[in-house]
Amino acid sequence: MAKVVTFSKENNTDVEVNLYDWTGREGELGNIGEENMREVFLNMDKAMKYVHNHGYCVKSFSPFEIQVLNNSPRQIKFNTLLEMPNDFAIREKLKNEDIFHSACLQIGLYTNSLRYLKESFLKENFEEFAKNLPQDDVPYYRGVIQRGAGVYYCEYLAERKKKDLEMLEREVNGDGKDGSKQLIKASGVTFKEESMTNDKINDNIYKQINGLKDTAFINYLIFPTLILLTGIAISVLALFFSLR
Repeated sequence: MAKVVTFSKENNTDVEVNLYDWTGREGELGNIGEENMREVFLNMDKAMKYVHNHGYCVKSFSPFEIQVLNNSPRQIKFNTLLEMPNDFAIREKLKNEDIFHSACLQIGLYTNSLRYLKESFLKENFEEFAKNLPQDDVPYYRGVIQRGAGVYYCEYLAERKKKDLEMLEREVNGDGKDGSKQLIKASGVTFKEESMTNDKINDNIYKQINGLKDTAFINYLIFPTLILLTGIAISVLALFFSLR
């Protein structure tokens, strides 16, 4: 049976709001705004990739089982994770399923259709849903939903940003010879590959699976152990010299 890790609110000082409420889906059209939605989905994707890299997958993509911490779209917590088996093929299958279900959730929240959205209906009628999605992201969602592409949203955005910059360099400098990099740099437009996993934040949120908790426990024990061993050594030496 797969190991289940549940992140409870017990002894947790973080303010938590589930994703459904945070995105304002109780309203007719929602009220959070498209850019804020994109940001929270980007960081949800980074959290998902982080979880995958640590050998786990997401148990539920219900928006009530995903938390936005401290009203920050960068702090995303999946309530329950499942440990993945060591088999590479099974891991890839589970990762791709998570990517697919995450995309379905995002589309459902964008279009206010979660209550009745069916995966088969979404695949068959994707172009109708696409009308209400951020147009820059439609190729990504089409690839995941209709072709089963196992691509993380954060990777898609990073690649798109890189290609946009390359196109800008060609447009500004023609053949791209001398001066292109200097001109782009002077304009303030640069491409830097950002963290794909939001590591610093996710290290803290998911410390139960990233080894930090065990390390802290070991460090907590090491000093009392050293003191105990030192005391035993001194006692043995004292006994040894008293018998001479």
